[in-house]
Amino acid sequence: MNSQHNSLLVDVDSVRRTAADRGLTLPPLIWDDTCTSTNDELAQLVREGAAGSPVPEFTVRGTDFQNAGHGRLGRTWTVPARRSLTWSILLTPPAGFSQWGWIPLIAGEAVHSAVAEAGVTAAIKWPNDVLTVEGKKLCGILARVEPLSSGPKIVLGMGLNTRLEPADLPREDASSLAIETGVDGSDIDHEALLVSILSTLIPCYRELVEYGDEDFRDSRTAQRVRDHMVTLGSRVRVEKPDGTDIIGTATGLDSGADLIIDDRVSLSAGDVHHLRPAASPTAPERSDR
Repeated sequence: MNSQHNSLLVDVDSVRRTAADRGLTLPPLIWDDTCTSTNDELAQLVREGAAGSPVPEFTVRGTDFQNAGHGRLGRTWTVPARRSLTWSILLTPPAGFSQWGWIPLIAGEAVHSAVAEAGVTAAIKWPNDVLTVEGKKLCGILARVEPLSSGPKIVLGMGLNTRLEPADLPREDASSLAIETGVDGSDIDHEALLVSILSTLIPCYRELVEYGDEDFRDSRTAQRVRDHMVTLGSRVRVEKPDGTDIIGTATGLDSGADLIIDDRVSLSAGDVHHLRPAASPTAPERSDR
């Protein structure tokens, strides 16, 4: 999908045309060669739009190189230029929406589906990562709420490791699509990945919104999330925001997507460390590559 005559890894007109072929109508995308943080810059556009022309839902702000990205709890995440798919999207839930916890999990399912199309089997880690079946990080997801007078908006960002080589990895427990598939990084198509993620993310998000006050755990999307979440069934240690730990088995998700430990404690936030991973139902037979 990428044109050899286009210096950017994502051509916005091409993405909108391809998305339309999949039944998705997108507002104009914003993409450039470098920016500080796609989440920060989209959030700024949203705040500025609140005083005049609101930013349309599903507006995408992306870049070939994010030079000041950050994750949960203010952590930094930096990779070399043109080696990751880094972008943010605006979601505008209706008044009274409260299912915030499902947003990063739905995004994780969308990434899971897209990388499967690219030939990589992966798993969702609660609350906001996508891992290889060996437990190495492929994608980080960060959702932030912008409180506006018209109602809260969600800026949902993600960074998917695509073209990184082993020497590029920011830490040992990370990987990339190029490494996992054994192909040259230039063969990883950012446009195809972006359209694939959007083609799952937007319908799943709409399903979440349409559920309203009903228990979203009964939905098809929630079932997909549970099926692909390696955290469930695992023995885990969760570092809670107050600095204390809890150790137990992750036994489920509650109606708000909080993680249930040992069928008795629900956690809405925390850093999860897998002590004994559950068997992945989607793990392929290993082969030499």
